[in-house]
Amino acid sequence: MTMMRPFILCGGSGTRLWPVSTPERPKQFHALSGARSMIAETAARLPAALGPVTLAPAAAVAGARWRSALAAHLPGGAMILEPVARNSGPAVAAAALCAAGDDLVLILPADHHIADVAAFHEALARGADAAADGALVTFGIRPDHAATGYGYIELASPEAAREPFAPAQAFVEKPVREIAEAYLAGGRHLWNAGIFLFRAGAMIEALERHAPDILDAVRAALPAAGPLAPGEARALGRDAFVRAPSISIDYAVMEKAERVHVTPASIGWSDLGDFRALKALHGLDADSVLIGPAAQTHASGNLIFSTGPRVAVRGVSGIAVAASPDGVLVTALDEAAEIRSAVEAASRSYAPNLNPDLAARARTWVYGRMLPAWTAAGWDPVHGGFVETLTRTGAPNLAQPRRGRVAPRQVFAFATALMHGWDKDGAASRLVDLGLDLLDGRARSPYGGWAHVLDGSGAVSDPRRDLYDHAFVALGAARAFQATGDARAERLAREAFAVIDATQRNGGPGWASPETAPGLKQSNPHMHMLEASLVWFEASGDPEARARIETLCWLFEAFMFDPATGAVGEDYEADWSPAPGAAGARIEPGHCYEWAWLLAEAQRLTGRDTGSWSRRLIGFADAHGRGRDGFTLDAVAADGTPMATTARAWPQLERIRARLRFPETAAPGEAGRELAGFMAAYIDEASLAWCDRREADGCAPMDYLPASMPYHFMTALGGL
Repeated sequence: MTMMRPFILCGGSGTRLWPVSTPERPKQFHALSGARSMIAETAARLPAALGPVTLAPAAAVAGARWRSALAAHLPGGAMILEPVARNSGPAVAAAALCAAGDDLVLILPADHHIADVAAFHEALARGADAAADGALVTFGIRPDHAATGYGYIELASPEAAREPFAPAQAFVEKPVREIAEAYLAGGRHLWNAGIFLFRAGAMIEALERHAPDILDAVRAALPAAGPLAPGEARALGRDAFVRAPSISIDYAVMEKAERVHVTPASIGWSDLGDFRALKALHGLDADSVLIGPAAQTHASGNLIFSTGPRVAVRGVSGIAVAASPDGVLVTALDEAAEIRSAVEAASRSYAPNLNPDLAARARTWVYGRMLPAWTAAGWDPVHGGFVETLTRTGAPNLAQPRRGRVAPRQVFAFATALMHGWDKDGAASRLVDLGLDLLDGRARSPYGGWAHVLDGSGAVSDPRRDLYDHAFVALGAARAFQATGDARAERLAREAFAVIDATQRNGGPGWASPETAPGLKQSNPHMHMLEASLVWFEASGDPEARARIETLCWLFEAFMFDPATGAVGEDYEADWSPAPGAAGARIEPGHCYEWAWLLAEAQRLTGRDTGSWSRRLIGFADAHGRGRDGFTLDAVAADGTPMATTARAWPQLERIRARLRFPETAAPGEAGRELAGFMAAYIDEASLAWCDRREADGCAPMDYLPASMPYHFMTALGGL
């Protein structure tokens, strides 16, 4: 018996289906063509056997960050996990190496729809005959219209398109409409479906000849070769895999190999690449397609798709409206394939009226000055660990004690940089890995959990467990898992939440720090627990994370938020009554802004209505939290009386972040003016330095830059 091993390629973010499909939950995890997700539909349409060919259970090739999602959508399926995206060439190489040499390997995109499953099985059987004979087989779809969004495969003649399989003459890029119409009329061109079938050994030989750099990198990255066991997750090593060129298998091999055959097929195929294709799946005629809470009157020929907000349409035809908690898209259906530039603009975190040049200046400083300085000097190469501060010229202060919260904050910052596409010379990846090493080793407290302070040599000097520190361990590990899919990051995140639940209690609802702040409840650690839970829920889908989000929002509403002032306090007694004296009266406007942004994230991810809380927090901080120069003070009383004369950089960044999320809370253009004012007063754009604290008469002299700040720069400015 011959074995066929199907591998489902799960790359891509489905940009042309935004905002339903997003980088955080791409289209392959949505149920667009049936009751199941597209990954599950792809696996379900595979036969158990094709005559003498037996099919193994489907395996997935995907980014490591999707491991938990894949386990949910492809239960029991094996996985090849990529540390970074490298197009289909390296993915196909990995699949070939994870099979026996004589096995047939079937490559399937995760996000395609096939209506005629019986015809698909018949095409697979024809392709298997050619593949068993040593050919590299691709499947060509007989076109039914002059599509400009697909690549084409050229055959020798129209008659060849009616053969069981035929040699490919050429691969053709996506054509303009006139050429696509000529292809349709000529009958020699088929759509390139991106479905491939070959003997594993034949593909490996082709890679050795035409793309040895891909094969060498993937071989070095695989922890083991040979067939995957059921349920096995085989993670590719980052250092080796990043050396693989990012190139499609078409360019790397199929256009160059000697024996490339095409199996023509009429299988009701669509790549569901845009909203016009999705409408066509449901009927591309005069009738409208309404999916989700949508309605229309005096309108026709529309696609209205909502995964959250209710949508009403009147008096228009031939458009697509797509709405989700992440955004809204409106486009003519005929233009649905061309929305990429609009989506890229809308996906940026800045408000639409933020000057692009100003945003570019901030990005240039973050990614060109600040992050490179911390990657160069922020890690102690002698003792290990992140340093507490740098000098203003970028030299590390190695002898200073290191707070337990600094390491996970730095892990978060560099993992966030990875998510925004910055990994210059592998620096961010390296520091995320080193930070996880630290959290999994020397940063631990001998009592369990993580220590409060390490000394300059990296040894534990204060083993107490602090809730704020542990919230950041959970946050840093969760973001590292979200960015890389690292199994150790996943384990550390789960451990951090478990340690918090087991040790950070002080009676009554909520959490506390009985070892570092006995008798108190504090809002700031709860805020960062909410942040960690939000990131973890988005990264993993863990239902316990969602429950924790609900609990933390309830704690905020019930105990921390003061409806009389619209502000959130800082310190409370164990029963959540305000702490006595100045401690109980202290309000930090920066935290009001920070809570506002995180509550908005809670609404985005869970649907819990938090908008009124966010706007009231911003309203208090705007009205009562500013000094005479307009910058946000570090602390005030409930009536706005300053409790500090200083205005550190971080509250300004939280104010900017909140304003970008809620531009309606100020006059038009205020977000841009606030960012411009911050850049002028706080940032030295020619160096890595910033003003960390302003006094009434200007920037306070400081000879160091704290390691706690890259976190704030990345959350506020990293996505501009």
